[in-house]
Amino acid sequence: MRFFIITFFFFISLQNFGQSLKMSSLIDNCNRNGEIEGAVFDGEHENEPLIFAEVFVKETNMTVVTEIDGSFKLSLKPGRYSLLFSFIGYKSIEIKSIEVSSSSTIKLNQILNALKIESSISEVSLISKVK
Repeated sequence: MRFFIITFFFFISLQNFGQSLKMSSLIDNCNRNGEIEGAVFDGEHENEPLIFAEVFVKETNMTVVTEIDGSFKLSLKPGRYSLLFSFIGYKSIEIKSIEVSSSSTIKLNQILNALKIESSISEVSLISKVK
């Protein structure tokens, strides 16, 4: 009788506390998004964040805008992506073939440099003489 009671409680506890394998949990782990996070900085002023810079994902046509500290965060399905960093008055930079895998985070900081305006003094003086 004692053996029967011990066996009964053993199976009850095994039923309640045992782990079960579900196929849906395995599939969910494979379909989880990965993340790309980082910040965009001004190349002219060291470590100065660019607020409202755009980060465009070409494959999804998704755009995010950087926060007040220059940070951004993207949640993407596993795959390869190209990111285009841009800001008004700055040279845009494209980063290709970024591999995003399930449940992982990629850190990516980018520095943008201001566009150089090319004009000569003779062109400016010629314009002022015409008027």
